[in-house]
Amino acid sequence: MKQPELTSLLGLRDSHGDQLHLVRLERANGSRTYLMAIGQERVFLTADDLDRLSSVIRHEVADGDNDLMAAFRFLAHAIWLLIFCIVLSFLASAVTGPLFAYPWSN
Repeated sequence: MKQPELTSLLGLRDSHGDQLHLVRLERANGSRTYLMAIGQERVFLTADDLDRLSSVIRHEVADGDNDLMAAFRFLAHAIWLLIFCIVLSFLASAVTGPLFAYPWSN
């Protein structure tokens, strides 16, 4: 019979001296469980929990890029607004004729 196997995945220490450990426990029946320990506290995680935690971490780390993304989003909205106004102007002139005229035009 296969014995449970522990594999250390991550070990970090912050500036306050607190430690974070993430360990994978492979059981004899083939199932996997993850143990996350922060300081003296421990919690068992499933693969789904770990996936959600990974998504949260990616979102938090990517927050630094939000300013650049907001600038690109603003530029894209401004371009769409310009296109919308041009199309609306063409439609309005098709229905009512030119909305403005130069003095020298007939």
